[in-house]
Amino acid sequence: MRTGTDDHTEPGVLVVDHARRPGLGEPAPSERAESAGLGPHGAASGCPPEQRADDLGTNTASPGSGRRSRSGSVAFDIPADIARKWQEMTDLLAEILRVPAALIMRVEPPEMVVCVASESEGNPYERDERARLDTGLYCEAVMKTRMPLLIPDASKDEQWASSPDVELGMISYLGFPITWPTGDIFGTICVLDDRANQYSKTYQTLLAQCRDVIEVDLKSIFAFETRLTEEARAKERLERQVAERTAELSHANAQLRQKIAEHERTEAALREVAEERRRAEEALRVSQELLRAIIDSSTAIVYVKDIEGRYILVNRRFEELFGVAREAIVGKSDYDVFSREHAEALRAFDQRALLAGTALKDEEAMPQDDGVHTYLAIKFPLRDAAGVPYAVGGISTDITERKRIEAERVLLLEDEQRARAAAEAAVRMRDDFVSIASHELYTPIAGLKLAVQGLMREATALPAGAQRLAGMADRQCRRLVRLIEDLLDVTRIQSGKLELKLGEVDLRALSREVVEDFDVELKQSGSTVSWRADAPVVGMWDRARLEQVVTNLVLNAIKYGRGKPIEISVAAEGETARLVVADRGIGIDASCVPYIFERFERGVSAQHYGGLGLGLYISRRIVIAHGGSVRVESELGVGSAFIVDLPLRGPRQALPTEASWPAGGPDEPAG
Repeated sequence: MRTGTDDHTEPGVLVVDHARRPGLGEPAPSERAESAGLGPHGAASGCPPEQRADDLGTNTASPGSGRRSRSGSVAFDIPADIARKWQEMTDLLAEILRVPAALIMRVEPPEMVVCVASESEGNPYERDERARLDTGLYCEAVMKTRMPLLIPDASKDEQWASSPDVELGMISYLGFPITWPTGDIFGTICVLDDRANQYSKTYQTLLAQCRDVIEVDLKSIFAFETRLTEEARAKERLERQVAERTAELSHANAQLRQKIAEHERTEAALREVAEERRRAEEALRVSQELLRAIIDSSTAIVYVKDIEGRYILVNRRFEELFGVAREAIVGKSDYDVFSREHAEALRAFDQRALLAGTALKDEEAMPQDDGVHTYLAIKFPLRDAAGVPYAVGGISTDITERKRIEAERVLLLEDEQRARAAAEAAVRMRDDFVSIASHELYTPIAGLKLAVQGLMREATALPAGAQRLAGMADRQCRRLVRLIEDLLDVTRIQSGKLELKLGEVDLRALSREVVEDFDVELKQSGSTVSWRADAPVVGMWDRARLEQVVTNLVLNAIKYGRGKPIEISVAAEGETARLVVADRGIGIDASCVPYIFERFERGVSAQHYGGLGLGLYISRRIVIAHGGSVRVESELGVGSAFIVDLPLRGPRQALPTEASWPAGGPDEPAG
């Protein structure tokens, strides 16, 4: 705690006279300041606040703790340990002098900055706080005059009445200027009190000594930074100094001392050069060891030969494959390791790479214990600092196994191409046969169909048994017609002649008509049909083709439904119509689902279920022609559901309608 202030003023620092205002031209009592032990800075008279900031005469900006500071054009760092020492110094000053504020200020025109502020109670100043010059601060007067300043009580002096320090309550002040070794002003060290204070000679001496400590620190910082910046020009500076000393000094001993000093510096520089060389050699050794480890870990062969073909370097893989130690092969050529034939081939590739002046890639044959291996070699010239090739480097990777696999692959590909060609020929023959057989069968079947239809017209006059047989013959005849028409449809699809005749079709009504046509088959199978079709679903479709799709799906459900109920739903969802035909029959194995819509594909054995396996193939093609899609959801033993989605507006582009479509639709179920 503060116990009071000194009531007397010791000589050595000029006290501001509150009764008179010193003029700008009055001499400062520097003699009194020096006699009081304040050093060469002397005492400062009160400097008017309105004095211009450029009167400071400095181009040096000094940093605070850990900041950059400039003297001339050189940037300095204030080390952290010195900044901490300054902080401890100001804290101690505030405690010893029992004042609220002890500061180290620095000038950074057009501002001054609080470099260090004591962490004492009641200190209104904060570190890094800035204030513009020409505002009447106490420290500004000290920095402008470069002389100490003592203000016992500014509240009684009109000269300082408008000072910002007075506004903060600091009415007494003692400050000393701080300069760089160059003579440029750094700032001030000062103490401030919120009470009148005469600051005794002891306190003044203590503050001056603190100022000296700071200037010693600045001198060491400046000397250290200056030495670092001048080392690059050491030789020139030393020669100049020797010349200057030779001209100025006549005493031989002085010249000898200068030469000894120069010699010592040279030796230090040589020692530094030697140390740098040692570090460079160590770094090179580590780099070489790393490179050696990398190339020795490679499964490829790595080597370097001079332009005469003599080995300079090989890796461990080379040693392992060719049974020669790297120490033994250095200086030898390929002719010392391989047969003449292989050596000449290797040498020719080396020379091509040297002549090309760039990396080349080629295959090389190299003999090993288990025979000749094929290597994919990359060779490239190595150049010296002048760009002249002095060696050729190479990286060779064994591709013998890859070449063998590629050869086998070529043979397999040829076999596959032959097999595919044979299969395609067989498919073409089958398609040709189906097309010819379908057309040839259609003519006699057409006559048979007419005969059965005539018999059916006379069936009412026949006995009941004959009527039943006539009905059976009619159904089988129609079934045979559908089989032939399926074969004809496949031929049309393969030749790209699937055509649509579009018109408005009610999918719900069409589906009901198809189911009614298979009333006999439903009764024979024992299956019943349940409907979910609340409203008509009308779209632009080909009625005959759509009837063909519904027929195939319904017959599939009857055939594989095991006599269980069949569910059919027809609905419109936005711009799409959806038809779902679901049964609870045998289902489809998951492995067969991806192929169920292909030609002649079946989900069950043909021994147990008849059919050509074309119904779903034809149905899918018809749906795709309408711009729709068809898929199946099935679980083996549970049943299947076929889902058809059709755009209500029909396909985006109408198909040609040149060829007519046979009457009726296939009712042959798909496999």
